[in-house]
Amino acid sequence: MLSAFILNVLDTLIIFCLWKAVNKKSNGNIFKELLAIFIVSILVTAIEQLGIGFGFIYVVYIVALKITYRKNLIECILIYFFTILIDMILQLTLTLVVKKFIYDYITMAVVIQSTILILAIIFLKLNKNKKITLEKIDNNFLTYLASTCSIYTVVFKIAWEYDKNMILNNILTVVVICAILVIFQILIYLYVVKIIREREKLRLSNEYNAAISEIVQEIKQRQHDFVNYKNTIKGMMEVLGEKELKKAIYNYMKDEDEYDFKINDLVYIDNAVIKSIIYRNMCKAKKYNINLKFQIENNVLDDILNYQELSNVLNNMLNNAFDEVMKKECINKNIKIEIVNKNKTSHLIIKNQIANVNDLNLNEMFERGFSTKNTDTRGYGLYNVKQIVDSHHGCIKVNVDSGKIIFDFYFNNSSGKSGSP
Repeated sequence: MLSAFILNVLDTLIIFCLWKAVNKKSNGNIFKELLAIFIVSILVTAIEQLGIGFGFIYVVYIVALKITYRKNLIECILIYFFTILIDMILQLTLTLVVKKFIYDYITMAVVIQSTILILAIIFLKLNKNKKITLEKIDNNFLTYLASTCSIYTVVFKIAWEYDKNMILNNILTVVVICAILVIFQILIYLYVVKIIREREKLRLSNEYNAAISEIVQEIKQRQHDFVNYKNTIKGMMEVLGEKELKKAIYNYMKDEDEYDFKINDLVYIDNAVIKSIIYRNMCKAKKYNINLKFQIENNVLDDILNYQELSNVLNNMLNNAFDEVMKKECINKNIKIEIVNKNKTSHLIIKNQIANVNDLNLNEMFERGFSTKNTDTRGYGLYNVKQIVDSHHGCIKVNVDSGKIIFDFYFNNSSGKSGSP
């Protein structure tokens, strides 16, 4: 029974390592994970000793993964059975080699499982930046993949329980068949992910190209209005005295230039998502008499966040900033956006005035469901932002200074990721 428990501990460690390696948002607490591994190993050993059936073992693993990482059930089923298939292929492959040198079943099993665990840990370390990961895809297709992987696993397990010698005597053939089936499912998955990315890229391009077209039209309008500005100044020169003229022209040009300069600055922003989001918020700021400033450097976040992630982070943070400065209690309605590189670190900084410092709860504002608006439909914006930042190993720093709240999201450039879809 002790040997069975040791083997189950090794097997559970392998499953958890592979899970963490391919799931980019599975940053669980290490103590919680170790406790889950220990409990699962005990339960699986007990089920095996009682001879209840392998179906209950699968249920124990899936429930444990769902509770530990709080993931979608279908996603848990898919990743679990996929890791089981990989584990089975590796076990059979290593059996071909190890059985020539080790004849004791328990010793051979420990050596094989230990080798696979080492390989899983190496893969986990090499893939810590999540270059190979499970992408968010359509739930129906996720169900299809989960069903297919579970069917492959169950069929293999039934064959093993019925006549394991049939498999052991044809290990190479079984490994090749299983590998082909797994590779086929991976290729289907990669194709679907590619299609989803292309559709998302097209959707975002269409959405933000419309905003860029508005910017171009506004610049053309400003060029056309130049004649009117010239005529207005000419009229001032005709009706005002020399002392009044200087002040009048200064005030007139100041009102027009501030917005014009911001529009002109937008032209030099390369990223279409950033450009269009800032433009739309400039229009909103002008409508509500809010002072919106921005300092944007190019190629700061392009290799870290993809278009959708960048859109989610910027829109959520700016929506919160506008909600705050539009409160009646907020006197200074100032918002500033900075996207800059500092000491080889990429920063996205949002600063805005706050109505009441006492209303802030810095410890809970990024928790799921937290909101100061007391509505059921709010409270997920900042949580979603944190999930995106965490998935790219970024950091969040929040400061309150002189009536302003400063959100600083920063990423070490050495841990970069291919971002744009």
